[in-house]
Amino acid sequence: MGGRSAPQVPRASIPRVAQADPSRHSEIAFAKHAKRTAGAVRSVDIDDYFDREYFQLHPGKLKYLDYLIRLLRAHGVDSGRVLDVGSGFGFFLRALERAGYEPHGIELSPQAVAAARLRTTAPIATGAAEDPFPFPDAHFAAITLLDVIEHLDRYPDTLASCRRTLAPGGKLIVITLNAGSLARPILGRSWSFHLDPTHIHMFSATRLRQALASAGMVPETLTTISNFYNVGEGNPILKPLRRIGKVVTTPWLGDSLLAVARRD
Repeated sequence: MGGRSAPQVPRASIPRVAQADPSRHSEIAFAKHAKRTAGAVRSVDIDDYFDREYFQLHPGKLKYLDYLIRLLRAHGVDSGRVLDVGSGFGFFLRALERAGYEPHGIELSPQAVAAARLRTTAPIATGAAEDPFPFPDAHFAAITLLDVIEHLDRYPDTLASCRRTLAPGGKLIVITLNAGSLARPILGRSWSFHLDPTHIHMFSATRLRQALASAGMVPETLTTISNFYNVGEGNPILKPLRRIGKVVTTPWLGDSLLAVARRD
C-alpha cells in the first residue's frame, strides 16, 4: 500500500477476488504486488498474492471493522473527517460512512480505488502514501494507518503528512505487526510478516514510538493487540483461534502494535 511503483496488470492476469458484497467488482487488480529492494522492483505473482482471505470481506473482518469504529470513539473521535491511508477496496471507508463519519481515502492502486468507489461515496485520492497528501493543513479529526506503515519505503514522509493534515488535537491510529510478538518465534517463517513479500519494515514498540515522536506526534497509547476476528487469514492452521472472537489487548507480546498519537 503506497509508495512502490507497480506495473499495470494485463486484464487476462487480473485475479478473481472473493467477496461477500455483491456490488464489488468480480475482478480487480490490486497494485500492491511489488517490493522495492535496493532500488529495484521485484514483482510478485499476482494470482498468488490475491488468492488470500486477507482480501475478502468475511464475517470476522466485518466484526473487526466494528472494533475499529469503537477504537476511534474510545479515543474521543466521535465524528468529523477521517482519512484512511492505504484504503484499498474501501472496507473501512464504508464502515466509517455508515457510522456517521466523513471518510476520505488515499490508495496507490487505481483498480482498487475504482472498486472502492462502488461501495462508498467517500472521496478517494489515487496516489502514493509517501507523497505529500493532497489535503489542506489541519483538515482531519483522525487518520488511520492500518497494516500499512510496514509497506512504506519512506514512512517518515507519510507520518509528516499525517501530522500536517491532522487538526490540533487530532488522532493518528497506527496498527502494524509487532517485532516482539509471542507468535513470531513460534511460527518462524510462517508468521504473518514473512507471508507478504511487500512487507519492508518490522517495528518494535520502541521503533514505532520513536518514529511518531520524530514526526512531532505525541503518543497517547502504545500497546499490543491480537486480532482473533481475522486470525488465520495468512496461515489457515490458526483459524480455530477465531472462536475467541475478539481483539485481545496486552501490554506486550501481542501480534500487532497499536499506537494512538495526538497532534498538539
